[in-house]
Amino acid sequence: MKRKFYNVLYVSILFFSTSLFAQNKLKLNVDAGYTYSSLNTNLSNLIDSKYIGRYGFGANLSAELSIFKSLFISSGFSYLQKNYEFTRTGARAGWYTKYDNEFLSLPLLIGGYLINNPNESNGVWIKVAGGMYTDYWLSMKREGQYPVFFDQQPDGSHNHVKVSDKYDFKENENNLRRFGYGLQGQAQLGYSFNKLGVYVSYNYQYGLSDIKKDNINRNQKMTINSYMLSTGLTYKFN
Repeated sequence: MKRKFYNVLYVSILFFSTSLFAQNKLKLNVDAGYTYSSLNTNLSNLIDSKYIGRYGFGANLSAELSIFKSLFISSGFSYLQKNYEFTRTGARAGWYTKYDNEFLSLPLLIGGYLINNPNESNGVWIKVAGGMYTDYWLSMKREGQYPVFFDQQPDGSHNHVKVSDKYDFKENENNLRRFGYGLQGQAQLGYSFNKLGVYVSYNYQYGLSDIKKDNINRNQKMTINSYMLSTGLTYKFN
């Protein structure tokens, strides 16, 4: 897994370096916005339990190089918060854990312009792209509320205590996988005028890697899907 991550990192750095020598067809893009992420797994062995998605923040820096007419390749770096929550329902309501996660993501995409090409003319443009990504789990913070079982009330309920901590990846007690990968899709709507442009962007990451190293049973595989809606600026060198 580390090898895959470093291979993509190398390709991304090489792409940025070679792009600087082809500035007549190079665009730099920067955008920021909201993310929404969900953790997917099989909880059939846990009654009154579910994972729910949560919002976060994200920012992207990418370079886009035209390769043939309206086709392009794109790569860069993304900071993404992929947050989610584990919660108990029914008789266990009030018991939950919120996960705040930070990732560094490296996408490698290929796509094309469906309407207009900002490298050739100004005006409204639409583009779509798809490919893969690899990411690195920077940090995880947990905040939860749990029942105090030895403090049962007369009505059978329990008081709750709140706990928060930052996960120690050096100890890695839950055997989490810091390097991950998956598929990524992108759609953008923008307007270009001279060298500058503005756009709105939608990105979707479909996780393929299990976030836990020791999940032998494929039915217990845990993956993260993430959406991002952002606005940004683009600059073309030609």
